[in-house]
Amino acid sequence: MRWQEATEAFDETFGKLYGLNSAERQCLSVIMRGPQPANVVAKAIGLTPPSVTALIDRLTARDLVHRVADPKDRRRILVAPTQKTMELSKEIYGPIQEAGTKMLEQFSGAEKQIVLRFLTEAIAMQERELDRLQQKSKG
Repeated sequence: MRWQEATEAFDETFGKLYGLNSAERQCLSVIMRGPQPANVVAKAIGLTPPSVTALIDRLTARDLVHRVADPKDRRRILVAPTQKTMELSKEIYGPIQEAGTKMLEQFSGAEKQIVLRFLTEAIAMQERELDRLQQKSKG
């Protein structure tokens, strides 16, 4: 829980510095993995399609995201990070990535496999529990 709280505190401070609310930060996180359709963003962050459209419009006005045609289906529109977002991500999260890489150099290959297994299973567990809570809130 302490790790989760520290991560959340970091993300909230980032949001305060750059005027981003939780949903906006979550949207940016989703699209940093690659351009996504708005409905995928909506599902990932728990918003309705109209709400995510308004959120994307706000982020577009701030030059943090832009809409692009899907290269596989030109009729489909994806939401992608702008260069400004890529630079902001590198500025804010780059040092964590570098420190994490340096920290992992202390571990053997076998230890890294254990850490990877733990994190993979912990994320899956957290996602299952989130789904359980979301189902409970609907019923």
